[in-house]
Amino acid sequence: MMGGQAGWIYDESLSLLKEMGHISRLDRLLAEENIDDRMTRIDVRSSGLETVDAVHCLLDRKRTFALLEAVERYARPGDVVVEAGLGTGILAAMAAGMGAEVYGIEINDETLALAEKLCGALAGKGFFQPENLHLIGADASAWQPERPVDLIISENIYAGMFYEMQIPIVNNLLQYRSSRCRSLPEALESFVILAEVKGPEQKGHGQSFSPSDAEGRIYQWRELSEPVLYDQVDFRRRNDARCSADLKLQATGSGSVNSLLIYSPVKVAEGIVLRRQDMIFMGEDIFVVIDPPLAVDGGCLIRLRMDYERGGKPESGSYRLERLN
Repeated sequence: MMGGQAGWIYDESLSLLKEMGHISRLDRLLAEENIDDRMTRIDVRSSGLETVDAVHCLLDRKRTFALLEAVERYARPGDVVVEAGLGTGILAAMAAGMGAEVYGIEINDETLALAEKLCGALAGKGFFQPENLHLIGADASAWQPERPVDLIISENIYAGMFYEMQIPIVNNLLQYRSSRCRSLPEALESFVILAEVKGPEQKGHGQSFSPSDAEGRIYQWRELSEPVLYDQVDFRRRNDARCSADLKLQATGSGSVNSLLIYSPVKVAEGIVLRRQDMIFMGEDIFVVIDPPLAVDGGCLIRLRMDYERGGKPESGSYRLERLN
């Protein structure tokens, strides 16, 4: 566990969220609706994630501490810092605590109200000067800063770069970067594995689901290939909205491929990497259903063609498998 300022702000934020009833609310909502169903239901493009998801992100300790460590390392007094997709506001508050001039951008009004309360309480405890933090209700993919930006914080990430608006947000903000601007996180890679899964029966081709021990979504699966890198996204430069891949994978055993297992390690900053098992929410493994399944034998070669929009829903993409021998 990290100590110092990062540890203090995390503990204070968690305590405040408990006092405001957001942790108990999260527990209730998780019992009623899992993340897979919620991500299918909501329109992230127009209204962002729901407030419960912002709280859930903070509870992903390794992810949150990795980002806090990077902000503490790179935010300097007088820097112009933009956090796009403000969530609870903990990262924006961290940057303000380092003496930066921070603009926190949030599209969801309810989440913005939560950030205002949380950041106001942290400022009241003397963690940062209130005038250093400006919270703004806006779409970060269209918002225009008035001054060049020295540090972009945008952690709108999901395995495979599905759902989240990271690409249009970062593409927009990079137009306003200063000559020494950094982006946090820096990069994301996506890997795919052929898999045979005993998953939800109601899911059809292209739909996704994710395992979670904490939430009781426990599935049994066999990996029928080695991981293959199929996508690399560098958030320090502009990226195309589409992800297309034409791959050849060798089956490592016999079985029936009924899913693609996708995972995405994240390079937050130099020396700070979130690996496959580090994230428990919105960075965990996901499965994309293949229907009808494809029978494979050990050693056979499989062609996989994928095409989808980064930030789109998996079911809107195209996923085709064929045996080559």
